[in-house]
Amino acid sequence: MLLLVAVLLPVLGVLLYHLAHGRQMARDFASERVRLLAHTTAGSLEHLLRDHEAVLQRIAQRPMVMALDGQACDPIIVEFVKLYPEFTNLVVQDLAGRNDCSYLSQKITRDQLSGIPGFRDAINRTSMSVGGASVGPLSGRWISVLFYPVKNAQGQATGLISLPMDLVQLGERTLGSLPQGALVVVLDGSGTILLRSRDAPAWIGRPVPAEMAHLATSQAQGSVQAVSADGVQRLFAVAPVERAGWSVLAGVPVEAVYAEANAAFASGILLALGILALALGLAWRIGRGIVRPIDALSLAASHVADGQTSTRVQLDSAPRELWAVARQFNHMLDARERAQAELRESEERFRTLARLSSDWYWEQDADYRFVRFDGRVLDGTGIPSEGYVGKTRWELPALNLTPDDWARHRALLDARQEFRHFEILRLGPDGQERWGAVSGTPIFDAGGHFCGYRGVGTDITEPKRLEQERLRLSLHIEELSRRMVQAQEEIRRRFSRELHDRTSPNLAALRINLDMITKASPAERSTEVFAGRVEDTRALIEDTTLSVREICAELHPPVIDCGGLFAVVQSYAQQFARRTGLQVNVECQHGEVRLANDLELALFRIVQEALTNSAKHAQARTLTVLLQLDSSPMVVMVADDGVGFDVENALKARHTAGLGLINMRETAEFAGGSFTLQSVPGHGTRICVEI
Repeated sequence: MLLLVAVLLPVLGVLLYHLAHGRQMARDFASERVRLLAHTTAGSLEHLLRDHEAVLQRIAQRPMVMALDGQACDPIIVEFVKLYPEFTNLVVQDLAGRNDCSYLSQKITRDQLSGIPGFRDAINRTSMSVGGASVGPLSGRWISVLFYPVKNAQGQATGLISLPMDLVQLGERTLGSLPQGALVVVLDGSGTILLRSRDAPAWIGRPVPAEMAHLATSQAQGSVQAVSADGVQRLFAVAPVERAGWSVLAGVPVEAVYAEANAAFASGILLALGILALALGLAWRIGRGIVRPIDALSLAASHVADGQTSTRVQLDSAPRELWAVARQFNHMLDARERAQAELRESEERFRTLARLSSDWYWEQDADYRFVRFDGRVLDGTGIPSEGYVGKTRWELPALNLTPDDWARHRALLDARQEFRHFEILRLGPDGQERWGAVSGTPIFDAGGHFCGYRGVGTDITEPKRLEQERLRLSLHIEELSRRMVQAQEEIRRRFSRELHDRTSPNLAALRINLDMITKASPAERSTEVFAGRVEDTRALIEDTTLSVREICAELHPPVIDCGGLFAVVQSYAQQFARRTGLQVNVECQHGEVRLANDLELALFRIVQEALTNSAKHAQARTLTVLLQLDSSPMVVMVADDGVGFDVENALKARHTAGLGLINMRETAEFAGGSFTLQSVPGHGTRICVEI
């Protein structure tokens, strides 16, 4: 009896140790899960604020925004608002609250804006600042305002860009999909609630409850137990949102954390007590002769339970039945060892193949709901695996699929057929579009009953992007080729017109003179009239020769071959000034720099077209050509002091007018550079090419 107790007590101790260890592992797992939830939520908010700051920074650097002219708002704002409706409430004002540039039906006043938390602090900031929770003066909803300074050319703050964020909508976007029973609260630096995953409208703007106040200032890296406002004991973790000075509190119910461990603990205790009672009962019925074999079997079982699978039962003497049990036990361990080795090899082979052939692996139950995800599903779709589990594929929004598409896909699943390369476009929480291609095959149990689907998925975002870029470039090349043919035809027509207008009259006059010279009598050839006609013929020949040379020089100036871009531009500017009467200034500090022949000719054509356009349309008095041939990027700029024009209207009319502008832009792009056009009515025009 004592021997039996001595053997069973260590076994029970080991069992209790494992049960207690399982309880601690459950707490550690829950702590890691709640910490991951807090940091994931904080990361999502940090990413959102970083994206908004980048957008506000680019808007603040726009020249028309920096001008802070309420009568000349930057049109890019309305275009941007059309593309991104969350920026509809964006307001640009100077520090006095005037020159409001926004597209709201009702303008916000200086007094209303100054009453928003964070406004006065934002005036003295050099970067984006985030205000606290407040009720929007126009919308009447809880908001938090992003402020970004607008600076002048000297770097001084002259205005503010304000962008209200609807806190209820922000909470729905970032806290929409949480584990059951989870609670996430976002606080500002003063401990005021900004976002809450439950009953957000009733809690936003209120201070954090006293029982949770110490969590907002906690520096612990792990998790802390606390009672939330609803009276539920939860396990909380804290994560900071550095960019806004916010804190994210995430918690899960303690009862749910320990439920499975407690059940296992209770079952283990009952099992241990049952085993103990059974062993004591059997001890009275068997004799001391079988104690040692049973001890050997018990010890071997304990070792196997501890992971020592190489253990085998060794019996010196025992009843026949125990010998049979020992042999079967050892045989079972041998078979188990072989099966585990084959399973490990199979799993490793499967993981290797899955890793090489796809980005993630998935499984669905018989109702087509996801039950498992392995791999880089977050990187591939923008949605973590937790966002898929428990849902069907069509419950998650897809940008490229219609209800009819989903109906055809469901019909294929209901027919229990395989599917391959089913492409889905999804929008992740970070706002980025991601393409994924999934393939699947049905699963049946041993009885032939349908159990679900399993398959793999591949991130095809980059191939899709490259295909779209290839298509865009193909269309662009096609358009450029068509324009090039049009430009060549225009050059031919102009050459034909110039050749006809400048040489045909002279050639006709030459023919008349030559006919009269050949028909003149010897007496007429000695007269002054005859001499004058010969002199007139010589003058016509010289004028025709000069016209042909000028036309040839305009088509391909010989100066460019020997003198380079600066020499040919300077020569053409002098001829252009004599022909038009305009003052043309050419500036170049390093005129000796030579470029590739094709590049020099392309840049000269751009200058030539720009000067011609100014002479035709600008009503300018002075034109300036600036060449920076030694800089990086290389710059060619042509500016005039003419009447200017509306650039946006000119670009809209590109299919009916502005062929010269289109030719210059496409010539710059052919040369591998960029083309910039700046013009304001009444303030001249500037064309800049950078290569």
